[in-house]
Amino acid sequence: MYNRSYNRGRRGMTFKFKTPKRRKFKSKFTPMPMKQSGDGIGSLRVARFVILGLIAAVIITTLIIGMNMFIVNSDRENSSVYKKSEESSNAELLRVVNKSNPLDKKYVPDLTDKGGYKINVLAEKNLDKILKAAKKDGISLGVKYAYVSYDEQAKKYKTLYKSYIKKDGLTEVKAQAKTNLTVPQAGRSEYQTGLMVYFVTQEKGKFKKSKANDWLGKNAKDYGFILRYPADKTNETSMKADYNAYRYVGKENAYAMLRLNMCLNEYSYYINSRPDK
Repeated sequence: MYNRSYNRGRRGMTFKFKTPKRRKFKSKFTPMPMKQSGDGIGSLRVARFVILGLIAAVIITTLIIGMNMFIVNSDRENSSVYKKSEESSNAELLRVVNKSNPLDKKYVPDLTDKGGYKINVLAEKNLDKILKAAKKDGISLGVKYAYVSYDEQAKKYKTLYKSYIKKDGLTEVKAQAKTNLTVPQAGRSEYQTGLMVYFVTQEKGKFKKSKANDWLGKNAKDYGFILRYPADKTNETSMKADYNAYRYVGKENAYAMLRLNMCLNEYSYYINSRPDK
C-alpha cells in the first residue's frame, strides 16, 4: 500500500508516494568463523606437500624394486642355461667347428647307426622324435646324412672344388673361396661331430619353399635342433645360408638361442665368456 497526499495548485495535482521499508532477512544459520591465523594455512600446505612427497616416494621405490627384480630374474634365467640339466651343460653340444676351431683327424664321437646314416648318441632320441612328429603332422621329412668322417669330408670338398674349376672355369683361388662357403674343408665341418643333420623332403621344388622347411622353422627348437646356417647370420658363420642343415644343441639351448636371436657361433661365445662360467 502506498500513502499518497496531494495539493491543488495552479498547475494541477501533485502526488507524493511513500515507499515502505524493506524487511531484512535474518538467516537461521550462523557461519563458522574463519581463522585468520597465517600459521594454520601454512601448516596445511606443509602437510599437503609431505603427503604428496610420500606418495611419490612410494611410487618411485616400487618402480625401482620392480626393475631390479626384472633384471635379477633375467640374469638368473640367462645364467641358468647350463644349470637346468646335464644335457644342456654338455660342452660338446655347443662346440663350434671351423677354421679357428678344427677337429683332429682321429676325432670320432660316440655314434649310433640308423641304417642309412650315423648320428651322435646325444641327438639320437630327439632326432627320432622329430621325424615321428613330422610324420604325424603329415610332413614329408627325412635325413640324407648326418655324421661325416674326416676322410669323407675331404672327398666332398675336393669333388666340389674341382667341379668349380672344370665346369665353371674358376681359378683355383676363386674355386677354393666358393667351395669354403658351402662345404668346409676336412676337420672344419660340424658334420664330423655327428650332431649335424641334413634334412630332406619328398616335396617337389627347393627345400626352402617346402612345407617341411616351414614345419622345421616352427618345431625344430622343441626337439633341440636349430638351423645352423641362417641367411641373416652369414657374417657370423662365414657360411652360405643352408636351409637343410640343422644342428642338435639340446632343447634348453635351442630356446635360449631363439630368445637371444643368436646363431651357434654367437651363443657359444656368449656362454663361454660369461664371468660366472
